[in-house]
Amino acid sequence: MFPDQRGPASRAVSACLARALEDPSAAALALLARRDEDALDEARARDALRTLAPGDEPLAGMALGVKACFDVRGWTTHAGSRVLSDAPAAAEDAPLVRRLRRAGAVLLAQNNMTEFAYGALGLNATFGTPLTPCMADAPRVAGGSSSGGAVAVARGMVNLALVSDTSGSARIPAAFCGVAGFKPSRGRYEDAGMTYLSPTFDVPGIIAMDAAQCLRVDKALAPRPDAGSPARLARAAAPLAGLNFVVPDHVEDMLDPEVRRAFSAWLQCLMGAGAALRRVPMPCVAQSGLVARDGGIIAAEAYMLHAPRLAKDAARYDPRVGPRMLLGAQVPAHAYLAAQRRLAELRREYDAAMAGADAVLTPTVPMLPPTLAQLEDNDAYLRENSRAFSLTEFANRLDLPSISLPGDLADRRAVGLMATGLRGGDRALLAAAVRIEAALGAAARRRNRFPHSFAE
Repeated sequence: MFPDQRGPASRAVSACLARALEDPSAAALALLARRDEDALDEARARDALRTLAPGDEPLAGMALGVKACFDVRGWTTHAGSRVLSDAPAAAEDAPLVRRLRRAGAVLLAQNNMTEFAYGALGLNATFGTPLTPCMADAPRVAGGSSSGGAVAVARGMVNLALVSDTSGSARIPAAFCGVAGFKPSRGRYEDAGMTYLSPTFDVPGIIAMDAAQCLRVDKALAPRPDAGSPARLARAAAPLAGLNFVVPDHVEDMLDPEVRRAFSAWLQCLMGAGAALRRVPMPCVAQSGLVARDGGIIAAEAYMLHAPRLAKDAARYDPRVGPRMLLGAQVPAHAYLAAQRRLAELRREYDAAMAGADAVLTPTVPMLPPTLAQLEDNDAYLRENSRAFSLTEFANRLDLPSISLPGDLADRRAVGLMATGLRGGDRALLAAAVRIEAALGAAARRRNRFPHSFAE
């Protein structure tokens, strides 16, 4: 139905539509609104124009999915909720969507998400829950809140997903689905036209197949280099032997056995490739999440944004979202402000602890994706939900760029390796992530070529 085309845009869109046809049930859960024929027509037109007048389209050949919390002209920005499902369609694209399209990406679909981005596991009671393609033993969640984008990228239904990240919403589903998810420093990407959960912590993010693709998108969206040290950026793009990584010494005790084994193997691989690595106490990493939760920052801000709707439409909210937002009405102003002040102090502590280091390395998530059955009980859901963002949230609380990498490029498992850098050092972090991926990929190729040499 969707024959291959000659130009890069047409080939990309045709391939994505073909992959969606291969698994219509997964596509229905990941892609909520689609423009199949319009996307093909646009792709053909772009290819034809490029032949006649080659232009600067750095994202040519990428089919784009957009999380349902961003405005797209003609689609309802419902943020995964029936509360907004009958709202008027957006009159224009969000500025970031416009920039991606002007850079050559072809808009293909709107992606599913956790209602109002308030959840780290990807459940959605209204539109259905996307499932990770990485584990077939039982129906397992894809992670949230950007569940649909991660599944769509992992299954080849889009090449790039525009997402948001409040506590790990780009990186958790990327890890659970075996792809890459990037959260930038605040202000790097325009956030107008994005439905907020928490204005303090929300940033737009990217999900793509690997770090190299994330770097390609970042160069299109933020063409100027980092404001930080040119020497740091140059070192990040050099061989891995020039990089210095730190591991917070409390992290490995948090991990399930499968994740701990994978993380240990990745660290051994990176040290074998010449990277320097040290384990250090970093209390600011652990404390930042506790401070934000004790201060009720997200709950208070979510309640502030949703109070008028909750007053008249609370029953229409997901029962795992609305009641948690209502708790924000109980947050004292002094606790909220004290938490904001303490986070500013912790940011300075992190900066001092990172002197001479290029990135913090941790797993993205301490456990494998839970099954749907494991999350039926509400207490179990809340426990696993908090655990899912226990390693990702410090990057949001301390305003740091952070990327989840598929640790095994040859066999994309539901475990991610996360690198978190220095505030404003987004390009340096992405360049380092590409080098990390290259080292892990080389190790995987050696394992495949000489499997007996790597037997445990």
